[in-house]
Amino acid sequence: MNEPELRQSLLRIARESTGLEQVPTGELAEALDSVQRLTLVVAIEDHFKISFSPEDDEEIRTFEELLVRVRRLLEAHDAQA
Repeated sequence: MNEPELRQSLLRIARESTGLEQVPTGELAEALDSVQRLTLVVAIEDHFKISFSPEDDEEIRTFEELLVRVRRLLEAHDAQA
């Protein structure tokens, strides 16, 4: 999956799982409550068949950081396959 496809998939998942029309451009924690963040994480994990670590919650603050982390997890998953 290339970068634009991954971005579009994440945007769609974020909109569907959080109920927001626009994905926040700043800090995710400021725009999403804890239930929305958890729902988003679970939706991403289910869709891409990946798992976030507990440290990811502290390291991922923006949508761009989320995009980078998902890309890395997908690459690691593909390398193991």
